[in-house]
Amino acid sequence: MHSAFRTVAGAVLALSLAPCVAAQSGAPDAAPAPAPAPDGPSAGGAAVDPAAARLRNSVIKLACKLEPRSAVRPWKLDPIEEVGGSGVVIAPGRVLTNAHVVHQASEVLLETERTALPVPGKVLAVDLGRDLALVQVDDADFNADHPPVELLEGLPKDGSRVTVMGFPMGGESLSTTSGVVSRCEWAEVGLNDEEGMRIQVDAAVNFGNSGGPAFVDGRIAGLAFSGADSSVADNISYLIATEEIRRFLREAEAGALRGNCELHASVQTLENPALRGKLGVGSKTSGVVVIDQKGGPLKPWDIITKANGMAIDNKGQVTLEDGRKVSMSCALGRFDPAKDGKDIPLEVIRDGTPITVGLPAVGSREGVVRSRPNGDYPYLVCGPLAFGPMHKDLLSELASMGSAGLFYMGGGPVIPALADSRPSDGREIVAVLGPMMSSPVGRGYDVIPGQTVKSVNGKEFRNFAEFVDVMRDVDGEWIVLDFNERGIERLVFRRQEFMDATEPVMESNGIRQQASKDIRDRWNARSK
Repeated sequence: MHSAFRTVAGAVLALSLAPCVAAQSGAPDAAPAPAPAPDGPSAGGAAVDPAAARLRNSVIKLACKLEPRSAVRPWKLDPIEEVGGSGVVIAPGRVLTNAHVVHQASEVLLETERTALPVPGKVLAVDLGRDLALVQVDDADFNADHPPVELLEGLPKDGSRVTVMGFPMGGESLSTTSGVVSRCEWAEVGLNDEEGMRIQVDAAVNFGNSGGPAFVDGRIAGLAFSGADSSVADNISYLIATEEIRRFLREAEAGALRGNCELHASVQTLENPALRGKLGVGSKTSGVVVIDQKGGPLKPWDIITKANGMAIDNKGQVTLEDGRKVSMSCALGRFDPAKDGKDIPLEVIRDGTPITVGLPAVGSREGVVRSRPNGDYPYLVCGPLAFGPMHKDLLSELASMGSAGLFYMGGGPVIPALADSRPSDGREIVAVLGPMMSSPVGRGYDVIPGQTVKSVNGKEFRNFAEFVDVMRDVDGEWIVLDFNERGIERLVFRRQEFMDATEPVMESNGIRQQASKDIRDRWNARSK
């Protein structure tokens, strides 16, 4: 049910999202006051009451044509895919759905049981980490017939009755299933292994239900995004909680999908008696012990006892307002730099002394290895090699090709970058995107997809743009490429032969452009 996603950001996006955020914060064009959730049988039984009918009118079927791109071969368009999903109106002309439903969509059509013909939608924002997306609908009649529904405040209680609606398996009729809330937990919610608040329910969620709403007391309690394999468990499904939806909407309005704040440090639990004895802590002290943090204020052997005002137990958990226990990552993820400040307050015991440490509030997508949600992956083809910045989509694709072991080789920068707590500040890692393409100039060389470039003729660089400048301006008889990973051989080419090999390599591999659009002008601005 998952794949990658695309996004549109900036000032235009912020203006487009304003009605959505206003509606969810009680502004004048907010959704009407909710009515009680239906208690009757699910679809097909007794007559639908007015409250249920209102909710049904707000659930949308989406049909999308996707044009997926490969991160390893970004110049190549894969065959068009047709996918279906569900969504829900959360503000006038705004439909919330899953990111994987509208990922790299060239066309989005929306309809319901009441529409005579599908209407087009425009993707406003897509959040890979939370698997959330927002679609704009400009059709006035459609918007008038499909009113928005409010988001539930907070988390539903365990045992709450939940009603899930959507269009599973490509059906034309709205499907309704019901169940109860089993638990709420801080766990993986989207793509790229990012975590957030999710809700487990025992209502069935099938393919096509993705993006459909789950209602509690007539409000949206979460968005369906995943279900447990039926071979493992029956009717175990997961929802993205409304607190994740609200964070997504705020970030999208600001034009920067930065993701939930994270610790960016290695820690261990404080349960072992010998470890507690070594640190000299009493029975009333609880928390987690820092193993290592790169570039942050924490030190090895620090004991973190509180994060963002929430006490941490010896298993690395915090207690929510309703008494639920969840991962301490929740305390960090709930921190909002826009209103809470630049640093997350941590209470720490260091060398036996309690201190307060300010942890820089860095989102999960602000590091050196980031997501590139729009699918427009930067690249440059030179000779038989293609280069580009390392990003999370590329990491996933390289891992599927068997290159994951490369990242753990000595000297490799990828794993340390993933654990680095600092913002990127423009830093990027440049990688060889895929296998070396066939050319006489590459004879005798072995290249591992994903190996990272350290220097060109001894010149280093901070990011992909600077790498392009260095490659563009190289002179002399030779081009020498050095790599970061130990054991990776150096590549030496005669400069003119290497550059002359580019055109035939492009022809034989169906590459129309030597460089992606974002760096094409830079590459063509050769030094005189």
